[in-house]
Amino acid sequence: MSDPGDILKIENVRLSEAAAWRVHLSEIEAETTAEFEAWLAEPGNKAAWAQVSRPWDYVGELANEPAMVAARQAALGYAKRASAQRKQPRNLSKFARAIAAVVVLGIGIIGAVWWHNQPDDYSTVLGERRVVTLADGSRVSLDSNSEVTVSYTKSARELHLLHGQARFDVAHDVERPFSVVAGDQKVIATGTAFNIDMSGKKVVVTLIQGHVVVLNENALAQTLTAPDAPSPRHHAVELQAGEQLAALPDKPPVVAPANIQRVTAWTQGQLMFDNEALATVVARVNRYTTEPIIIADPKVASMRISGVFNTGDVSGFVDIVTRYLPVTATETPSGQIELHAKG
Repeated sequence: MSDPGDILKIENVRLSEAAAWRVHLSEIEAETTAEFEAWLAEPGNKAAWAQVSRPWDYVGELANEPAMVAARQAALGYAKRASAQRKQPRNLSKFARAIAAVVVLGIGIIGAVWWHNQPDDYSTVLGERRVVTLADGSRVSLDSNSEVTVSYTKSARELHLLHGQARFDVAHDVERPFSVVAGDQKVIATGTAFNIDMSGKKVVVTLIQGHVVVLNENALAQTLTAPDAPSPRHHAVELQAGEQLAALPDKPPVVAPANIQRVTAWTQGQLMFDNEALATVVARVNRYTTEPIIIADPKVASMRISGVFNTGDVSGFVDIVTRYLPVTATETPSGQIELHAKG
């Protein structure tokens, strides 16, 4: 049976040699040589090469920063010096330290890349509104209980509306498209203003000004994997100012004219409704309160109402509803308000 200590020494030698080859190939700016291929063919060396090379294959753009380049060169230089002495058993501890330097640096660089590429996250709690100005001057207005992530690179501005509602006023930059993913819908723009409202599985995109393209990412993915599927352009919808796209999963999107004032009223702390079902209105009102209104009678849900209400003013809303509709309101022991049809 092999001695565990001998096995460890052999693995350390392989890793040290792999680090030295990593340095050598970088120095001569070559992907491979005949000598390297011969070394790689020896048992166990492919695994050692993969272990040493993997961090550098992952680093990408951040590796070009001066501090990272200097740290990487120092660690690899140390590994090279230790590898040059690999025939001396007393220096096996140097092999371990060299490999530790390489591996730890690799983990550190990967961690730095991960941290550097993490999107910024902005959110609001129930009843809160917030306006965020991004690095390029674009503004994101967040409605109550909403969350968006922002990731900017040299070639793209990518955002993700995780839940809630937001208005996006985009700074013009034709070389860096501005995109927002909401559910399975992706809105792409360069300089424009639009509103996205996520209510359950429904995504509503309203174009306030400018021009946007809305893609259904799930349908597009299926197109790319199915040779006989429709062209990708069939899954792209162009919106003009004043138009609204409403999308549900597994259904074609519906485009219709929009009332911009009503859609964006929330940015001024108001809710505007025009002959809408009370069930829909109550759902919107409940976005701004910790004590939601409950429609306890199916007859109430289909009643229709118009009006302008202040967000968070539940008592004022209930007062109007019970005054102008055949509805009564009762408060439960838990503090919730239930709506019932009169009679």
